[in-house]
Parts: sequence; C-alpha cells; structure tokens
Amino acid sequence: MTEKEKKLAWQLLERYAETRDPRIRDTLFLMYKPLADSVVNRFAPYQIDKDDLRQEAYRALVDAIDRFNPSYGNLFETFAIPTIVGNLKRYLRDYGWAISVPRSMVDMAYGIQKKLPEIAEKLGHEPTIKEIAEELDLDEEQVSEVLAIMAVKNTSSIDSRITDESDTTGEELLGLLSDRDLEDEALLEIAMSELPEPERFIIEKRLEGLSQSEIAKLLDISQAQVSRFERRAITKLREAIHG
Repeated sequence: MTEKEKKLAWQLLERYAETRDPRIRDTLFLMYKPLADSVVNRFAPYQIDKDDLRQEAYRALVDAIDRFNPSYGNLFETFAIPTIVGNLKRYLRDYGWAISVPRSMVDMAYGIQKKLPEIAEKLGHEPTIKEIAEELDLDEEQVSEVLAIMAVKNTSSIDSRITDESDTTGEELLGLLSDRDLEDEALLEIAMSELPEPERFIIEKRLEGLSQSEIAKLLDISQAQVSRFERRAITKLREAIHG
C-alpha cells in the first residue's frame, strides 16, 4: 500500500470498529487481500493447492478485521499476520502438512533474537515490535511477520523476549504457552481456573486483547509487575498442560 492508502485503511478500520458496517468490512477485505495472498505465497508448501489455502487465509483476514481494535494504536498487519498464519497452520496440520518457512525468514529471526539483548540494554526495557524495527532498520510488518512465523514454528524463545506492548492476541498467547501444538483447549481452561489472582485476571485480559499497560492501569500496578505476573502464569499453564 502507498502511504495514502495506509492512511485511508486506518480511517476505515476506525470507522468499522465504531459502526460494524459490512460495506466497510468488504472494502477493508479488498484492501488487505494482498496481505493474505502474500502470507500464503511465502509459507505454503509448494506441493499443496494454494487456492484452498487462500480461502483459509481470507477467512482469517475477515476474522482479523472483525476483532481488530484500532484504539490500541498498533498496526493492523501486526494483528492480522499471526491470525492468518495460525489459521493456515491448523488447516495444514489437519491434512498432514506443515508451514514452510523460507531460509531468509529463519536467518532474519535469529538475527533479531541475537540483537534483542543489545536493544533491550540500550532502551532500558524490553523492546516493542516498533522499537525493534526502528533499531534494525526494518519495517514493523517484517518484524511482526518473522516473529509470528517463528512462533508458529515453535521458536517461542524469540517472541517471549518481546514486550507485550505489541498487543499479543489470544491466538499468539496460546503460541507462547506451548512448545508444541495445543490439541485440547479445554486443558487450558482447566489450568486457567487454577491460577491465583491477579495472574488469572491478567491472562484473561491478555486473551481479550488488552496490552500489559492497559492491564496495569486496571490493577493500579506497574507494567513491569504485570509482565512478571504474566510470565509466572504462562510457566504454570505450560507445566499444567504439558507436565
């Protein structure tokens, strides 16, 4: 998209969030359809029919448009890409396939991982996706795409270093909870019910799409405290689910 098109898309996203006008959603779908096509073209196994994958990607794109909250101030792409990738992963898994990650993406991911401590030390806090992009002279969309794909490929050590100001969605949080596929989400619900407060509250709000800063305001504590509670809760959930 051109800068003019991006500005228009953002205005439409804000208007759709307020009105839920299906005509606006249709327009947004057409504007972001190339994004879904790009994800399919990058990561689909060459042996599989891409038309079927595109339909799955389009369904995920519509879902992302429906669930995106512009008030968080994050790029739509950083929300949509993990949603699309997660949907493709489930579809391919059902047919015995796996996401195919280009070597260039793998190299970029490990390059980001290697630089994270240095960036965090320089900034004095865990970097956001925007800050990583600025420090490494990359587009936010590139960084988001790499982290989302590598999370799907079970390299959660990369994105676990990213501060949750990047607006981690419920789908992404599930990826952080596991080093392998979470086959039965009922296990998560059981494990969640056993979490003490405020850990359970924080995870519930994260799954609803709130950022750590927003939750910190609700609880009247610091964002750093929310981050510690969240990491503790994720560790407990992972242990409860995987033993």
